[in-house]
Amino acid sequence: MTSFFGVQIGFVNAADGVPEVSRDVRAKVAIGKLQVQKQAALLYVKGMTCPSCAIGIRVKLSKLDFVDRDRFKRGIEMDCNNQLLTVALKDGTSPNWTRIEQEIDNAGYVAVEWFSMQKDELKSYPFLKVAE
Repeated sequence: MTSFFGVQIGFVNAADGVPEVSRDVRAKVAIGKLQVQKQAALLYVKGMTCPSCAIGIRVKLSKLDFVDRDRFKRGIEMDCNNQLLTVALKDGTSPNWTRIEQEIDNAGYVAVEWFSMQKDELKSYPFLKVAE
């Protein structure tokens, strides 16, 4: 905040992105995404609040051999409003969570947890680096 003639003025830079959302909000959005998206991996990436800043994530992950580059934008959907990342998977493949975590780390972000639905209930699994 800056004071200009006694009036507080806040400036928002495009690189500032949006603030992180609460865990509850993120969980509700994750459930909606997992109910709609098939053959996809969904994860929470801490700090991913600006799509322009997070482009390195897309560049790194889209090169992985199990990513279906024909879906989303080169196989990656970034929901920066909720800090959720969806990775489209090729048919018959599973995500390699170690590689995903590694590439997100290489892009300068932290993969916190990944999600799945089991019997209509959201389950989250922390990445090893975060759990330590």
